[in-house]
Order: sequence, then structure tokens, then C-alpha cells
Amino acid sequence: MAKRIDENGNPDSRVKNEAVIRLQRIEGQVRGLSRLIQSDVYSKNILNQFSSIKSALNSARNLLLKGYIQNNVADKFKKDRLSTTEELIDIFKKVSK
Repeated sequence: MAKRIDENGNPDSRVKNEAVIRLQRIEGQVRGLSRLIQSDVYSKNILNQFSSIKSALNSARNLLLKGYIQNNVADKFKKDRLSTTEELIDIFKKVSK
């Protein structure tokens, strides 16, 4: 499997590009949501848009998280299980809020 994270823990260019494209789509969704709210069109569509945006953000975050775990945590775990486990627990606490 090709590394999707570089030696410093940063995503490689493919992952970066994919993440940026996803974030640009999310940015468009947020602008569209803002326009809906400003136009005083209150409906369940507005609430659905919030859910869609949250889901898209989670997906972008998970893309980066997956690469980080696959490429950085696996190597760290072999060297130091305890601190790597604690690091993973901290990461999952942060992303599950």
C-alpha cells in the first residue's frame, strides 16, 4: 500500500487534493445554506443542509484520519504500544465530540 501520509504525518498530495476538493464543496454548501437562511426560506431543507454539511465534514476528516492511522500509528504502535494507544484514544475523543 502506498503511503498516503508523509514522514512528518502530513497527507500526501493526492490526499491533500481530495481533502481540498471536499472542503471546497462544503464551502459551497455553506454558502448555499447561508443564502437560504437570508432569503427567509425556513423549511426542513435548511435542517437537512446542516446534516449534509456535517456529514461532508466528517467524511473529509475521516479521509485524513484514515491515512494518519494507516501510515503513522501502525509504525508507532510497533515501537511504543502504550503511548500510541493513548494517542489514539485522544484522537478518537476529539473526533467524536
